[in-house]
Amino acid sequence: GVHGLWVMGTSAEFASFDQQERRAAVETAVTCAAGRVPVIANISDAATRLAIRHGLEAQAAGADAVAATPPYYYPHSQDELLRHYREIRHAVDLPLFIYNIPQTVRVRVELSTARTLASEGTAGGIKDSQNDLEWFRQLTLYVREARLDFACFAGTRYLIDAAMLAGAAGAIPSIANAFPDLCVEVYDGAAAGDYAAAARAENRIIGIERRVAALALGSRNAAVLGLLKAILRRRGVIERATLTDPLRTPTTAEAEGWLSNLEMLLATQSPLPVPSAGIVGDE
Repeated sequence: GVHGLWVMGTSAEFASFDQQERRAAVETAVTCAAGRVPVIANISDAATRLAIRHGLEAQAAGADAVAATPPYYYPHSQDELLRHYREIRHAVDLPLFIYNIPQTVRVRVELSTARTLASEGTAGGIKDSQNDLEWFRQLTLYVREARLDFACFAGTRYLIDAAMLAGAAGAIPSIANAFPDLCVEVYDGAAAGDYAAAARAENRIIGIERRVAALALGSRNAAVLGLLKAILRRRGVIERATLTDPLRTPTTAEAEGWLSNLEMLLATQSPLPVPSAGIVGDE
């Protein structure tokens, strides 16, 4: 099974939900996890005080840790990012993860900033979703050489095996919502030093992603999120696969056509994976 739950992330469309809805999601995850795996709650928002408010709600709901992107909308400086993370850590009595995803936030956590937050103990880990393996490897090397208690997680589905080779503690990819067993297979292979097995599983993930990339269902985000949720609905994990407006929800015909195509792809490799007890990634 999976090793943890990342709640209210990008795949959950967290920015479209209010404080009460976000707390309800964390409470549900904590209840479902029942102490079997840690629950990390994403508390990102456009201002530090709002992130702190979400963090206190997550703490009250029983989360084991929190994570935050840089504040979005304004192009903040790195000094402002340092202040943001330090104030969150001071106010919320839970381990804090940096969530580095500049392709959506439009502000990148620079390597020097991540090193500072790690070395001073403000942050206990990072989910790095920017697809920059050189950046990621430099951070893991710094953490190892400085002997810091800081966990580096890859946030990209394309580089799980490569990130493990570069020193990652694991991965938190969005595709793990729908294919947790496949992602765990990559991790287990890499953790055991069997990178050939890890690469085979990784290549199956890439094959799925290529099918998604070929779709024209509104925006790229709408296609990915809509089809992830269509898979979960097909399996009975969720009741509805509706996206929040203005993201375009795939029609029933579009979703069923894609799922049939996916099942044919997987039939040549293995049966459609049965969902694990939990999910890792952008849930």
